[in-house]
Amino acid sequence: MSILSQSSSQKDKKKIAINSFVLLLISSILLGCFLLYHPSSANEESLQSVSENDAALQDIVNPFDSDCYDWRGKNIPCDFNKSYAELLLDKSNIDSRFTDNKDGTVTDNLTKLVWLKNMNCFGLRDLQSAILDAKSLKAGDCGPDPNFILSDGSTAGDWRLPKMKELCTLIDFSNRDPALPYGHMFSDAPPGYHWSSTTLDYHPEMAWIVYFESGTTCYENVKYRAGYVLPVRMLEE
Repeated sequence: MSILSQSSSQKDKKKIAINSFVLLLISSILLGCFLLYHPSSANEESLQSVSENDAALQDIVNPFDSDCYDWRGKNIPCDFNKSYAELLLDKSNIDSRFTDNKDGTVTDNLTKLVWLKNMNCFGLRDLQSAILDAKSLKAGDCGPDPNFILSDGSTAGDWRLPKMKELCTLIDFSNRDPALPYGHMFSDAPPGYHWSSTTLDYHPEMAWIVYFESGTTCYENVKYRAGYVLPVRMLEE
């Protein structure tokens, strides 16, 4: 092999090595940007730590230096692992938080809200239908299961679709499938999301939603017939 051929081969190997290093560096930077600038406003879950064995990545990005946000853009701890109501209301969770009223309703003793016990009384609805469903809810609805049929004496107009802040108080980030507080007493949460009545400030065609399997919050087009309904009312003093 000539000296020229050896020199050319060495140059090619060096070029390949440099290109591989640059590609690895770019991939690492892109991953770092994703972790740093993709806040958890949608899922509000704890960000996973970088593997201790991956020293190269750990030098580039530490996700616990990032910021996490709730559904309204308020900064929250990335490693929060409790009932969301404690953050929203600045209150500590209480023992025996929920009371099964034995009439198809559940009282949250922390928020003083009364919820329909059946998390899937109406099936999949668009937002306007969900609002009307909640307003028209009355005693005798949500049968035929006697454990979930509404028998509280309520009439149409007593119930409403919850605001997003109210719906979020039911999320517990320490649980999954469902992400509801211990002792919640609701029926099984259906797969998918539940509507809130809160639309986005500058996009009224979009409304905030909660996935109770994971505690994820997001938003959806109000016309999509794909959300569940969980009516609420205030506790009567």
